[in-house]
Amino acid sequence: MAIIRHIKVENFRGIRSLDWHVNGRITCLVGPGDSCKITILDAIEYALFPRWNVAFADTDFYQGSTTTTAGPIVIELTIGELPDELVDENKYGLFSRGYDPAGGIQDDPDDACEQVLTYRFQVDQDLQPQWTLVKTSNPDPKVVSYRDRENLGVARLGDDVERHLTWGRGSALTRLTEKESATGAVAIAHRAARAAISSTPLNELQQVAARVQQTVSEFGVSVVALRPGLDLEGTTFGQAAISLHDGNIPLRATGLGTRRLATLAVQQTGLGAKSLVLIDEVEHGLEPHRIRHLLKKICDDHRLSISRPMPEGQVIMTTHSPTPIMALDIAEVRFVHCYEGNITVLRADPASTESLQAIARTVPHAFLARRLLVCEGKTEEALCRVLDEVWSKNHRDLPMAYCGVAAIFGGGSKAPSVALELRRLNYGVLYCGDSDTSLNPDEPTLCSHGVEVVLWPGNVATEERVALDLPFGSLQCLVDTAIQIFGEQEVLNAISSVTDADIKLWGVFLTDWQSNGMPEEAIRTAIGTAAKKTLGGGWFKNITAGMQLGQVVADAIPQVPTSPLATTLKRIEDWVHGT
Repeated sequence: MAIIRHIKVENFRGIRSLDWHVNGRITCLVGPGDSCKITILDAIEYALFPRWNVAFADTDFYQGSTTTTAGPIVIELTIGELPDELVDENKYGLFSRGYDPAGGIQDDPDDACEQVLTYRFQVDQDLQPQWTLVKTSNPDPKVVSYRDRENLGVARLGDDVERHLTWGRGSALTRLTEKESATGAVAIAHRAARAAISSTPLNELQQVAARVQQTVSEFGVSVVALRPGLDLEGTTFGQAAISLHDGNIPLRATGLGTRRLATLAVQQTGLGAKSLVLIDEVEHGLEPHRIRHLLKKICDDHRLSISRPMPEGQVIMTTHSPTPIMALDIAEVRFVHCYEGNITVLRADPASTESLQAIARTVPHAFLARRLLVCEGKTEEALCRVLDEVWSKNHRDLPMAYCGVAAIFGGGSKAPSVALELRRLNYGVLYCGDSDTSLNPDEPTLCSHGVEVVLWPGNVATEERVALDLPFGSLQCLVDTAIQIFGEQEVLNAISSVTDADIKLWGVFLTDWQSNGMPEEAIRTAIGTAAKKTLGGGWFKNITAGMQLGQVVADAIPQVPTSPLATTLKRIEDWVHGT
């Protein structure tokens, strides 16, 4: 029935300005709290829903300001794939425009453009909403009736799910009911209810009524005979009293997840797959498996496939849960950020989708953070996870997550480009990695785009920096940890392979190596080199082993506070906690 191509919002609640080319049939808005994701859905609803009166207050304006200089609330939606009757010249055809994904909105389009209409919803200081169609070359906007907005087929799943499970005014069930009205059934129920109350002995109530009658008469009110009776106007016993039941149980009395799914099903029954569906917090009230099922159901109806070569309709949803991010294609996710009321809605660069998809599958909660600690390898990621507990003790027991920070594996050599892309998506980003290989993009490029870069001093890998700086006793703990993972003989063979000394003959104690004439510096270098590249490419290259290394480091850092290892980790700690 319709698809949104472009959204422009000004001065609406937390949105000072938003200019967004939607570009997609399935869109999931993610971002930190207070980034105005649900406000975007509210803006769409106000502009397109078939209402003829909407109550507004000063608080609906950005920062509550209704001054002339602040300007009105303006919401403009450019809509494509419109019903033929709306773009007929006798209807709104004279206001038709063109839309090209590359060139945007054009008043006088060429044949390659899609035919669109731009709907404007505006609220001035008088708080009276206006719905019109606008076109730059036509100075006189045209009023749009609520019935014509209804033809756009918009469904909203929000907090008011219960009303759509009744035959009340404006509900989805009422719109589905064409011939048989619920009014007649309610009238019959009214009469039966009155009769039932009249025939029921209400002795105490009758006594009170008699006492009141006497007092009423004394005040000069003429009454015949007061009695208790059922006042249906005093209750909400209207059409909404008839609702969908499962057996004897109203669906309105079921769990929140069931109510939301049932409401969406009712709306879809009336509007079909061509509808424009807006869903607040798609995960709300649902277990992970039900979230995945819901996403598959609503998304399959709008995705391109062999069975659906011409998909129709659109879904725009929000989420605060990792499950939808994990279940969706990263190309269907939009990253929302707010800075002083200016909202950006960005999509992943196609060149980065593979890397970001891997993050979405493994640490989807990262996209709900405000800042991201991008670690070159899993060793660095595990190290930061362990040190998070140490750092939090220095900062009122506040962990990394409380600070809005998530640590992620950047994908090895791809990590610098991942960090750059995440910065483009408006996350705060720190890149942490080895300094023994060149970065692509290089450090100056990363820094020029706002990525903070932390590399180990000395052109070394993480394992080498740790081996060089740990106290000698802690270095023994590092070797012992590797032996627990790989076995004594394997570790000794690995160290022997990177040095001229025959470590295998000396045993596992570093003091015995020194007794056999091996200098401490050579011991440190050999262990760091072996840990970096032997036994399958490194001793601590997975999260489990990396966290064991992290524990060794965490225990040892207080003993070497001025070492390059400690000072570099302090830089990361300060960034995490904003100090």
